[in-house]
Amino acid sequence: MRWVLGVAVVCMGNAVLFAQDSEEEIFFEKKIRPILVDHCYKCHSKDSKSLKGGLLLDSRQGLRKGGDSGPALLPGNADGSLLLEALRYQSLEMPPSGKLPESVIGDFKVWITRGAYDPRDVKLDKNSDAKTINWSESKKWWAFQPVQRYSVAKKSDIPWAKKKTDVFIFRKLQSKGLRPSIPATRRTLIRRASFDLTGLPPSFQQTESFVNSKDPDAYEILIDRLLASSHYGERWGRHWLDVARWAEDNPTVEATNPPYPDSWKYRDWVIQAINDDVPYDQFIRMQLAADLLPDFDRKDLPALGYIGTGPVYHKDPRLSRHVIETFASDDWDERVDAVSRGLLGLTVGCARCHDHKFDPISVQDYYALAGVFSSSWEVNRPLVDMAQDEEERLIWAQDRIPRLKLAIDLLGLPATPSTPEQIDALKRELESLEKTPHLDAPMARAVYDAGIWIDGSDPDFTWMDIRIGEARDLPIFIRGNVSNPGEIVPRRFLSVFSEGDDQKFDRGAGRLELANSILEKAGALVARVIVNRVWGWHFGNPLVRTPSNFGVQGEKPTHPELLDDLSARFVENRWSLKWLHREIMLSSAYQQSSSYHETAVAIDPDNKWLWRMTPRRLDFESWRDALLVVTDSLDTTLGGPSLELDMEDNFRRTVYAKVSRSQVNPLMRMYDFPDATEHSPSREITTTPLQQLFVLNSQFMVDRAEELAESVRSMKDSQTAIEFLFRKVLGISPDENQRELSQSFVQELNQSGTEDVWSVYCQALLGTNAFIFVE
Repeated sequence: MRWVLGVAVVCMGNAVLFAQDSEEEIFFEKKIRPILVDHCYKCHSKDSKSLKGGLLLDSRQGLRKGGDSGPALLPGNADGSLLLEALRYQSLEMPPSGKLPESVIGDFKVWITRGAYDPRDVKLDKNSDAKTINWSESKKWWAFQPVQRYSVAKKSDIPWAKKKTDVFIFRKLQSKGLRPSIPATRRTLIRRASFDLTGLPPSFQQTESFVNSKDPDAYEILIDRLLASSHYGERWGRHWLDVARWAEDNPTVEATNPPYPDSWKYRDWVIQAINDDVPYDQFIRMQLAADLLPDFDRKDLPALGYIGTGPVYHKDPRLSRHVIETFASDDWDERVDAVSRGLLGLTVGCARCHDHKFDPISVQDYYALAGVFSSSWEVNRPLVDMAQDEEERLIWAQDRIPRLKLAIDLLGLPATPSTPEQIDALKRELESLEKTPHLDAPMARAVYDAGIWIDGSDPDFTWMDIRIGEARDLPIFIRGNVSNPGEIVPRRFLSVFSEGDDQKFDRGAGRLELANSILEKAGALVARVIVNRVWGWHFGNPLVRTPSNFGVQGEKPTHPELLDDLSARFVENRWSLKWLHREIMLSSAYQQSSSYHETAVAIDPDNKWLWRMTPRRLDFESWRDALLVVTDSLDTTLGGPSLELDMEDNFRRTVYAKVSRSQVNPLMRMYDFPDATEHSPSREITTTPLQQLFVLNSQFMVDRAEELAESVRSMKDSQTAIEFLFRKVLGISPDENQRELSQSFVQELNQSGTEDVWSVYCQALLGTNAFIFVE
C-alpha cells in the first residue's frame, strides 16, 4: 500500500543551498514532515503533555541530538539510525499505535540515506502574525506588476528579426557577445513544427511538398494547418494534463476512494477546448466553476475534473477523527497546491503551518483558499438535465451507498451488543438510497458546493459529515495540526493581490469568486505563467526556469521584457493560445538551426540566451505515437474511455492510455511520465539502460519492426527497401554514407544466417537517435 499524504507545508530551506522547488525540500515536506506531525509529535514535541524518552522530533536539532537512547538518526547511514530501527519495529516499536506502511518506512530510509535534509531551522511562533509581512514592499515584486508592452527597435532595423520577440532576443544576444544561428532547413522545420504542435511526425510526402514549395508563405501555411488539426488538441491537451495532475484513480484504492471511471471525460474536454481555442481565461473559469457560469451547459461539467479528479486519500472510518481530518486537510492542501502553483506560479502550500518564509503569503491566506476546497465536494455529477433537489439526492446516494455498505460490513466484525441496532438503521437508509432514480445516469467527475466536516461522535465510526448547500470557513490549524485549531478565516483571495480589499467569498463554496479573483486581481501573473509554460514547451526551457515558482525562491526571467511584452499581447489577443503559438513559431528564434558552435557553447552552454534551437528528445507520448505512425498502426480515433497501455491491440494515441496513481504503468515510469499525485511543473528527461533494453528486447518494439519489415519483404533489391524504410521512418532519403552503412549491415545479417534480416534492420532503424530526437 502506498501512503502519500501530500502535504506541502513549511518551506524554510537554506536559501543558498536549496531552491524552494528543490527535490530535497519537496521530499521532506511531502513524505517526512506529515508522518512526524501525525504519528510522533503527540509524544515527542515541545507541546507534548509528557515528553517520552527525552526525544524531540519537532525540530532538526532535536532529531539529531536524540533522546535517552542516543542520536535518533545518522545522516547518510539509514540502517545505523535508531529512528529507522524503531519504525521497522526492530528495537523500539514506533509509533506504538501500529507499524507504519512499508512504503512510508522506505521513504524514511531514502530520506536518511540522502542526508536527512531538514528545513526546520527557524523557531516559529505558535500563532503566526501576518503583520510581519511587509505588504507594500511585497507588492513591488516583479511577478506582481501589471504586464506591459515595450517599445523596441523596428524589425526592419534588425534584418534577422521576423517577429517582435526576435528584437528582444537579438538585443540580449548582442549584450552577451553572441549571435543567432543560421536558419534551420525546411526539412528540419516541418519535423520540428509537426512534433511541437501535433506530437506526430510528418510523412515523407508532406515533407517533400513543403521543401519544394515555391510559396513564400509556405511555413506560415504549415503552422496554420497544424493548428487546425484535431491532433493539436491531443498534443497540447497532454501538456495541460501534466499541470492538472490528471489521473483516473487515487494513490491507494479502497472502498472510501474508488477509481474515477468517468475521469476520461475531463481529458477529452481539455483536448476539445484546446482545439476550439477557448480563451485561456475562460479555460480557467470553466475548470473552477463551469457550473456557476451564466451560459452553463451540462456538456461542460467535465471541465470541473480539474478539481474533481484530484487525488483523495483513504479515510478508513475506524480511524480517529484526528486522523481522518488530517487526511481531509491533506486533500484540501493538494487542491491549494495544484491551483496556486499551476495557475499562479506561487507555492501557497508553504503557508500551511506559518507565514510563507519568502513570499507575501500569510497563513491566513492559505486557510482562506483551503476553505474553498473544504466547501467543494468531489463527486460524480449527471450529464443529463435534472432538478436541483434530484441531482443532490443522486450525488448524495452515489457517495453514501458505498460508505453505508462498508459500515455494515465492518460493524459486524466482531459484533457488539450495540451493533445490531446500528446495522439495522444503516440497512434501512441503504435500502432507501438504492431506490434513488437515475443511478445509472451518465456521469462526469466534478465538484458540488458542500461543506465537509468530520463527525467523531460515534465511538465505532468516524463519519464524513457532508452538508450540501453549506460552506465551511476553516480555522488556522496551528503548526498544521488539526487538533489545535486557531482563529477561523473567511474564504477570500490572496492578500497581496487584494489592494486592501479583503472581500469575503459568500457565493456557495466561492469557486467562481476564486476564478474571477485569479483572473481579475492576478491576471498579469496568470498570463506570465502560461506564456512561460508555452514558451518552455516549444523551446525546451522556459524563460523562467522554475515555471511553477515565480516567487522569491524561483528564478527570475532570462528575458524579462520579452516575457512581459508577450504576455501583454497575449491578453490583448483575447488569451488565444493559437495566437501565442503563431507568435512564437513564426519567429526567427524558433526557426534557428540547432547547429553546435564551440564559441557560443563556451559563453552559454545551457543556451539560456537562445543562440540556437536546443535539440530535444521526444517525450514518451510522441515517441510511442511516432512508432505507431511509421508502422501504419496508429488508430486516430478521437476521445473515449481510456485503454490500458499494455493491451496488445491498443494502437490509440498515448494520450488515451489509462493514467493510474496507484499502479503507474512501468513503461510510463521508465520514460519519465510525471507523478500524477501532484502538480508537475515540467518533465524530467532521463536516459537509462532500461530504456535501451526496451528498444532492443521488448515485444512492442519487435512487433513494430515486424510490421515495418512486412512492407519491404516483396521488394526486389535491398537498395530499394532501404530507400523506402528511410523515407518511412525518418522522413528522408538516405545519403550515400547511410546507404553504404545500411547495405553493409544487411549483408552482414544475411551472412550470419539471421532468420529475419529486415525485422532486425527495421528495429535498429527505429532505435536510432535520428528517430527519437528533434533538431
